[in-house]
Amino acid sequence: MHKVNLPLGTRDEFGIRARRKTKLINLIEEELQARHYMKVATPLLEYQEVFADFDLKQLRTYQLLDHNNETVVLRPDLTLPIARFLSANNLKLPQKFYYVGDHFKIAPPLSGRYNQLTQAGVEMVGYASNKAECECLLLINRLSHCLRLNKIQLELGDARFADSVLAAITSNEKLKTQIKEALYQKNLPHYQQLIAPFASQAVAPFLKIWPRLFGSFEQVYQQLTAVELPDAANEIFREITQFAVWAQKLPDQQVMLDLSTAPPQAYYTGLTFKVFMQDIPDYLFSGGRYDKLLKNFQAQLEPAVGMGIDIDLLVDQKTLITTDEKHDLLFFEPEQLAQVAKICQTYPELELSLADDLRHAQRNARNSQVKLYRLTAKGELEDAT
Repeated sequence: MHKVNLPLGTRDEFGIRARRKTKLINLIEEELQARHYMKVATPLLEYQEVFADFDLKQLRTYQLLDHNNETVVLRPDLTLPIARFLSANNLKLPQKFYYVGDHFKIAPPLSGRYNQLTQAGVEMVGYASNKAECECLLLINRLSHCLRLNKIQLELGDARFADSVLAAITSNEKLKTQIKEALYQKNLPHYQQLIAPFASQAVAPFLKIWPRLFGSFEQVYQQLTAVELPDAANEIFREITQFAVWAQKLPDQQVMLDLSTAPPQAYYTGLTFKVFMQDIPDYLFSGGRYDKLLKNFQAQLEPAVGMGIDIDLLVDQKTLITTDEKHDLLFFEPEQLAQVAKICQTYPELELSLADDLRHAQRNARNSQVKLYRLTAKGELEDAT
């Protein structure tokens, strides 16, 4: 039974989809290499400790025992392996890196999602300036143009925003966690119960509208200017606003704000961003700032900004057109191999016909609507269609 069946959540890739995926990855790599990003390839297997910031049970990771009975996992994330790589190798920083690879998360039953996913991404490590975030926003815009993604929506947030609000109203850590969980999960009845004790505080009008603080930049900005924010939260909002103003000047994208959703990962420490397309619920790009990237690996922290690119989701977009290029065929006999090699150097676009005889080669050429050539006794091409 298992000789022909695949494990749940995996798939064979071939044909048009495999070709589209290869083309997509090549386009992204060319763009990143042109911008002097260094490629890093980390192994599929990592020690469990690399992902200390993850709840591995909640993520439903693949866990194995190696020959020393040490727990290793199929990587569920590609950013933390980069952090491990940086700590293990004495590379001069700042530095810009990129990666392309698979990661593994066991999807919930009946979700229709795959467990093996392909992701590309960039990590800009050692850059404290907000110019690193600007490069990410520009890179998103550039890649969207190269990949012919239409009407993208760039959604901005900040991993610090919720904590800055809650720190101003309570010191009860358990209550802070409960409020954030109810907010992020949009459990409005429970959320309203949790914020009821703060009804007399100046921040109460903001708390009432907080779960609905997502939408266009102009809409959210108008809502927030009508209520009072704690000083720290207000400063963070000003920073988000500045990035939104800059991003709106980039071509062919709409800027959204979301201040009521959890950051993409627990290790984010500043601006976050996601990129959507119309009628697609999942995000194509996601990232942000994480200045504590190396905290689990070394004493000295390094500022960092990065983003991930969902390769599988991009491959499924119809806007990414991969044309089937047709090549004329060359019929040959095995003893002509040396002559064929010379011809292929001169005409690299020719595809070898592997038909047993000329008649079958001619039929294949007609079916493919291409020309068929063969070699003369002098080693020259002649039309054999």
